[in-house]
Amino acid sequence: MNLMLAQFGGPSFGGPPPIFMFFFVVIFMIVIGGIIFNIGKGVVEWSSNNAQTERCVDAEVVAKRTEVSGREKSTSTTYYVTFELPGGERKELELSGSEYGQFAEGDTGRLRHQGTRYLGFTRQPRHADPPLVESTVPKNLLCAYCGNAIPNGEIKCAGCGWTWRPPSVSPDT
Repeated sequence: MNLMLAQFGGPSFGGPPPIFMFFFVVIFMIVIGGIIFNIGKGVVEWSSNNAQTERCVDAEVVAKRTEVSGREKSTSTTYYVTFELPGGERKELELSGSEYGQFAEGDTGRLRHQGTRYLGFTRQPRHADPPLVESTVPKNLLCAYCGNAIPNGEIKCAGCGWTWRPPSVSPDT
């Protein structure tokens, strides 16, 4: 009878029940398999980035996001910025928190990257148009694009959106 109980997971005094050993081995294999998969994925991405050439292109910051992982007492934050390249291509790259904090949506500049590896971003300063003094705006303006009359005191054509700019003054005069 004891032999029969031992075969079907019954009481045995020689070690843990076989069903426990089965689940222990399965869970151990799942954990080890996950670790090996993540290491392999990282190595493949690293070698893929190394095989690509370094690119330096004009880009605009179009989005920022964070991803928080972990539990109550230990969390980790990953920072991502999405850049839009010429032609509409978008590239989301991971960066450090200190670099992430320096970006604002709408920033433009030169992006350096190698595949999915962020190498740097040189921001171009935003040039604000100097405020126009009302006395410099001529009366009875005509739109240079569509020929419509622009009301006095206005500098933008209501028909097509063309904006009048004062002629540049050379420093020699």
